[in-house]
Amino acid sequence: MVSKLKGGIRFLRTIAGRRPESISLVLCVIMVALLGTTVPRYFFSGYNIGSLITAVVPEGIVALGMMMLLISGVFDLSVGSVMCLGGLIAAIASTFGLATPVALCLGLGSGLAIGLLNGFVTEIAGVNPLITTIGMMYIVRGITEITLVRRGKAGYGNFPPSFRAIGQGEFLGIQYMFWILLILAALLSVFLIKRRSGRRIYFIGGNEAAAVMMGVNRRKIRIILYMLTGMLAALAGIFISARTGAANRYTGQNSHLNVIIACIIGGGSLAGGKGNMAGAVFGIMFLVLLNNAFNLYDVNQHVQSLVNGLVLLAVVVVDGYINILKRRELGKE
Repeated sequence: MVSKLKGGIRFLRTIAGRRPESISLVLCVIMVALLGTTVPRYFFSGYNIGSLITAVVPEGIVALGMMMLLISGVFDLSVGSVMCLGGLIAAIASTFGLATPVALCLGLGSGLAIGLLNGFVTEIAGVNPLITTIGMMYIVRGITEITLVRRGKAGYGNFPPSFRAIGQGEFLGIQYMFWILLILAALLSVFLIKRRSGRRIYFIGGNEAAAVMMGVNRRKIRIILYMLTGMLAALAGIFISARTGAANRYTGQNSHLNVIIACIIGGGSLAGGKGNMAGAVFGIMFLVLLNNAFNLYDVNQHVQSLVNGLVLLAVVVVDGYINILKRRELGKE
């Protein structure tokens, strides 16, 4: 049994090594086939498809930044809180009459600033990314809670049509924000594959010591990636606020875990050095489809928590074991 398990993991590693996003893509196809066969009437309904797209976009956008960080060998657990703050700042600005472009810039700027702080503390001060980003997660969440005191569950709303259009507008029957997700994924994919700076991100994550010896500015690159991730998280929060018509304290809760799980399912690794944008998107799609299955099958909330916990544990264990095998092979060479 143990030998079969090891063989299965090696097989998965071989597939993931050639096409990092392949496992998440296969899982998405399996989920679509399962739901399309068992509950086709509900799964293929216009309302459900629209809900799936709405659910994929925010965390999908965050996953793009998180995957970049994971490739470089670090991560950011504050993204859920940044989603909440970015959406909240843009919403407040819009509610108080500022032009929508200004509100957008303020929201994105907040994410950029938090990313800069994360990068500075982690790379310049040398604090562990886990400690840095957990601390920032609580700090930013605390700021949003203080801002939303006496606002109730609804938070801030009453947005002008131009702000609502960010999350509710459509092109060819598909929401603007989904098109933006695809464009961002394509641009970042080209950057990682075609640009020397993109390839350096893989180099840093795969062999940090060698990258530093070759003159690669690890700190600068990671700080920029933290800033990018913070800005993408803020953008996701803005989309949620514009789509739902409200900015409240519940935005981004547990999103950091969902995004990291999705990135690892999509071919990323906590050890760094691998992953791509397609894998990040497919990983989020799988988690969204899994939650959609829970809803369509009316699965108990406690069972959902159990399954999500098992998925997290399985992903981390398999990722860790694959990295152990990789290190052993490198040691033999």
